[in-house]
Amino acid sequence: MSSLNDPILYISGPPVFHLPPQLRAREEVEIVVDETIIEEESTSIYEIKNTVSTKNSAIFEKLKFLAKPFQRKVYRPLSFHMADGSIIQGEVQEVTDEQVIFSINDESLETYPVHQVKKIFWRGSILK
Repeated sequence: MSSLNDPILYISGPPVFHLPPQLRAREEVEIVVDETIIEEESTSIYEIKNTVSTKNSAIFEKLKFLAKPFQRKVYRPLSFHMADGSIIQGEVQEVTDEQVIFSINDESLETYPVHQVKKIFWRGSILK
């Protein structure tokens, strides 16, 4: 195969076929059954709006990332700035959809709602 025959851009996905306008007009025919007209149903897909803001979802993803064993060892010391103004220093032990469990000084575990965490700092700068 020469370089002239190689695809310029390869996109992994299903093949796409386009119908000519003549065939497309034949496809859009109403179905008549017992002298009643049945129109085809809409196949539109509606996305349910998520009530979680993008900022909270970004914090949630960071917390899930920091809950993994390797990240617990690498990302030290972590400071979590909470909505009430308090600052917690420790590690993320476990994250669920609603709560996050922090391990503070490898001794005590504290549980907080996920939406309470506003910022995560690592070595004095915001974790990206």
